[in-house]
Amino acid sequence: MNITPISEINSISDISRQTTKPAAGSGKIFGNMLTDMINNLNETEAAVKKDIIGLATGDSDALHNIRINAEKAELATLLLIQVRNKALDAYNEIMRVTL
Repeated sequence: MNITPISEINSISDISRQTTKPAAGSGKIFGNMLTDMINNLNETEAAVKKDIIGLATGDSDALHNIRINAEKAELATLLLIQVRNKALDAYNEIMRVTL
């Protein structure tokens, strides 16, 4: 049996790298980060669907991998929702300040 380590979620490492960059062009950086997060979410959900189909057809018996991929998809979803909520809160705050 070969054990492979869990790789880190790309969007979390992107966030920590991008917060150290200068503010110039930060709209593009934030847009790229959101795009990367959505792509990561789509990839993890596709992996979960593939695992579930493999389990249903008998091609896979590694329940731990299915559970790990499901948790990755759930965390990616929760992260994207939190980033969206914070962006909306910031937008609403800016709109209140300008009125």
